[in-house]
Amino acid sequence: MVKLEEVEDQELDQAQPGPVDDSAYDSADFTDTDSELSDDDTFSTLPQESISERISALRDILPPRHRRTLTTALSRTSSAVKQTSWFAGKGLWVLSTGALMLMVPFAIALFDEQQIVEQEKEIKAQEQAREGIMGRSEGAAAGAGAGAVGGGEGGKGL
Repeated sequence: MVKLEEVEDQELDQAQPGPVDDSAYDSADFTDTDSELSDDDTFSTLPQESISERISALRDILPPRHRRTLTTALSRTSSAVKQTSWFAGKGLWVLSTGALMLMVPFAIALFDEQQIVEQEKEIKAQEQAREGIMGRSEGAAAGAGAGAVGGGEGGKGL
């Protein structure tokens, strides 16, 4: 069987430095922390920090190696986004100016062609109307002349 024996530490028995009695404490220096936490004005006594100061204080949370990795990744991402947006902007400029240079004259020519086709349709419609009017008047005159000639000949022959 094992026997346990208590060994007392001599350093724990020695007196600690500092005041021995409560009379050495100044009551003006002592404040009750419980009452301060319940006050509403505790937030107004806090130092005013901006968001950027708080974020910059967060850098102490990450070890330098992780900060460097994060900074490098963010830098590369930012650079890639900038280059992509620059390239996209230049490409958009080339496409839009090219479209204007090619499509505007094409649209004008197409509009002119439509006007010419409409004018040709109007001219054909006018010619057909003229031929219809001329055809009717010639047909009516020919029919009236043929009836008069035929009637005269028919009267003589009968």
